[in-house]
Amino acid sequence: MLVFTISMPNQNFQLLVHSHGDTLAICPDIRRQRIIIEGIYGLPTVSEKTVREVLGGLSDYLAMTPIADTLVFSPDSVSKFHHGIGGYQAWAESGCSFYTWRERHFFTLDIYTCKEIEVNGCLAFIRDFLRIEKLSWREV
Repeated sequence: MLVFTISMPNQNFQLLVHSHGDTLAICPDIRRQRIIIEGIYGLPTVSEKTVREVLGGLSDYLAMTPIADTLVFSPDSVSKFHHGIGGYQAWAESGCSFYTWRERHFFTLDIYTCKEIEVNGCLAFIRDFLRIEKLSWREV
């Protein structure tokens, strides 16, 4: 672990830098789990309804507590790089973001939770729901 002390006018703070594998030093008593899942989906299209079903179904499967309506969005009208649809579901236990790239049938799902979840079951749910052709994931 490296520790840097940064001084700015009227402010002093320490920046802790950890290598991969170290436990998080800030509030280590708070349970957190991050999973990034990416892949190629086999569905012909992903619509607003699909995004709501993925995030709602995942919320149910993981026994999460939604605290707001699912936010669904598309960058199509403002982005030259990313065309697709995505969404975010806020949970009492944290939240989940889902992004798709239409032309490549590519998706990314980012899950952050303070509740322990079983990764293999989560992967199976997503694999079956989106008819995944290729899948990659990591726990951060």
